[in-house]
Amino acid sequence: MNKLKSNNEYPVSIFLSLGIRRTLRELRTLGLDACVLLPSYSKNKIFHPDLRPFSPSSRLYEETKRILKIPLIDPLIKTSQERQAGKSFSERFFHAYSAWKIKPNWEDRCPSKILLLDDVFTTGASVNEASRILKKNGAKSVYILTYLRVSD
Repeated sequence: MNKLKSNNEYPVSIFLSLGIRRTLRELRTLGLDACVLLPSYSKNKIFHPDLRPFSPSSRLYEETKRILKIPLIDPLIKTSQERQAGKSFSERFFHAYSAWKIKPNWEDRCPSKILLLDDVFTTGASVNEASRILKKNGAKSVYILTYLRVSD
């Protein structure tokens, strides 16, 4: 995924997007209320095409908006500048526990059914913690959609 973000690997991005479109069409039946992009350590890179020719997060959001027609909400804030990459399995969970928090204007106000978007699922630490925070603040269900899942 890092190579795809940094280089212009257009054919691979098309392949990934085709799979995402099919999955999003299947998710229509869930009646989702909103989607959330998992905040990155460098938020300014998410939608900046000069820094990344392919932005997985931005592409996931664009496809989600087009197919599911649900709003993007921004209830989470990244409180840690540390990256998960390079951390061991257990270090990722300990770090994730304090890496995000709910924004004050979203406390106890999250929609019922949320689709959480992230580029890669490695250990699940990040999406697990983000889901916990969203549920603590009103979400009844949090569904996760990523481009890739890392397997051992």
